[in-house]
Amino acid sequence: MSRSLTLCQYQSRFSRGTAMTYLPRIFLLLPVLLLSACANVAPVAEQAAIPAPEVSLYQWDIISGGTEGHQVTGFADVRLIRPVAVAAHGNDIYIVDAGSDLLYLYERAFDRLTILKDLKGVVSGEVTDIHIAEDLSYYIADADARRVLHFDRHGELIRIFQDTINLGRPVSVSEDPDSGTVYIADGFNDDVLVYNAAGQLQGAIGTRGQGQGQFMGITAMAFGDDGIYVATRFGQQRVQVMGFEGDFQHAFNQDSVTFPTAIVVDGNGRAYVSDFMDNTIRVYVDGRVVETLGGTGSAPGRFKRITDMWLDNGLLYVADSLNGRVQVIRVVVNKR
Repeated sequence: MSRSLTLCQYQSRFSRGTAMTYLPRIFLLLPVLLLSACANVAPVAEQAAIPAPEVSLYQWDIISGGTEGHQVTGFADVRLIRPVAVAAHGNDIYIVDAGSDLLYLYERAFDRLTILKDLKGVVSGEVTDIHIAEDLSYYIADADARRVLHFDRHGELIRIFQDTINLGRPVSVSEDPDSGTVYIADGFNDDVLVYNAAGQLQGAIGTRGQGQGQFMGITAMAFGDDGIYVATRFGQQRVQVMGFEGDFQHAFNQDSVTFPTAIVVDGNGRAYVSDFMDNTIRVYVDGRVVETLGGTGSAPGRFKRITDMWLDNGLLYVADSLNGRVQVIRVVVNKR
């Protein structure tokens, strides 16, 4: 389109004045040909405008390490090895690095890394999720040990959620900030366990199966204002929304995601789902895709095995595990 407009401008300049009479005959045909081409080009004002998507995702920052230490012991640059879980609260980003078995606190304003907890001997295998509560206590899903650990903000153990019968492989954990209710997604029994603020098991949401309100291979879960979002590896409906009482609400469009690995939900019910198969992040509104970001690679905005996500103050934090970094994506809601 831009070439046609340039040619039309070029023709109009040569059609002015008497200079045309001195050009060879072949150039006399050029204005006619160019006018014919221009006749097929609609004015810019008449061209249909492409509406902006409801939500846009922009690669904003990359956290691949930071400065560790202080003036007494000295400072050192530390690189993340294999971050697998991430959470954020304002300027503070919590990163579980499976490569070093450490829980880091990264302060974005200072590009500073602090070891919040050494996980060696604390967890049995790879951490599958971390959740930061309103009081800055945090939950760590220790899947291989079939338990969830709850620590206070200083790293002291508060409670262990463990049940040899009902909890087989915790893959995700969330806390309702209003009631203190804790939801733990179990990728072995394929349900979501519900605990009260005192740590007592109250019941379970969902069962194993492929119908509505049933799950096959739970991979991720998110707490939303309208219910519990559950993502699965198998089944016709890979993401379902369940009411807090356990009733099925709705499912996302079939075949829109193949292997969901992480999911977060904002305050307006928009869901952000990562897909292991193509390393993308899709934004859903009412179960339909409105925006997609990513693809496989190491460039900014590209990913290699997304293992966790967290949304805070319009920033989407993505554990880009095999690239050894956390990518920060700016979420922009476009005006309609």
